[in-house]
Amino acid sequence: MKYLLLLLALALALSSAAHATQFEIIKEHSKVGFEVDYMMMTKVEGHFTKYQGFFELNDKEDEISKVRVEVYSDSVDSNDKKRDFHLKGHEFLFAVNHPEITFKATGPAKIGADKKFKITGELTLRKVTKTVTFEGEFKGKGKDPWGKDSFFYNLKSEINRKDFEITWNQQMDTGGYLVGDIVRLSIVVQAQRMADKTPFSTHMIPATKGIIERQDLKSGRIKKLTTPTDPKDQSAPKK
Repeated sequence: MKYLLLLLALALALSSAAHATQFEIIKEHSKVGFEVDYMMMTKVEGHFTKYQGFFELNDKEDEISKVRVEVYSDSVDSNDKKRDFHLKGHEFLFAVNHPEITFKATGPAKIGADKKFKITGELTLRKVTKTVTFEGEFKGKGKDPWGKDSFFYNLKSEINRKDFEITWNQQMDTGGYLVGDIVRLSIVVQAQRMADKTPFSTHMIPATKGIIERQDLKSGRIKKLTTPTDPKDQSAPKK
């Protein structure tokens, strides 16, 4: 009986794995962002422009597993170059010594009937690793104009930057500190199957006038664009 149960458990595990498909986060339509309080009155928002993320999805069981995300510290963008220089420095991300921020889920996440789920994993920042849980929501799925399936998710979490040895601050004359300790993380995800992704070069809608004109320009059907966006595209190629 014991061996029968083991075989049954193994069969179920293999069946679940057979339905799991590898997905990749589509960076061009996703966002890894953060927000922190400033002067106790307003907020500083930012995001990272370089990252990659992967996971497996068992669509039949509504289960996400093997989530892993790598974010590159020196790609931080808070809409201010001087502030970004500070954020990349040793008092904050210390990007030279710690070029990657990583998150790796420690287990699967089940998407509920309300489309909500939780993903718990290990977040490593400045070589400090802490357990972090993201609250997630499955926003839905659909096909793009090229017939490729996309899955959409929103995720949020909070961390205390001091837990990751980011302690720089300045006390204000009116009381309190310049920068808040709590960092609110916000991730917007478009994901596609790794084996069936839409090439980024075709992400613009095919019927866009600019794309049609470029094709006509290259083929010689027209000699000049009426929808110029790039000086290099102003005239037909020389023969």
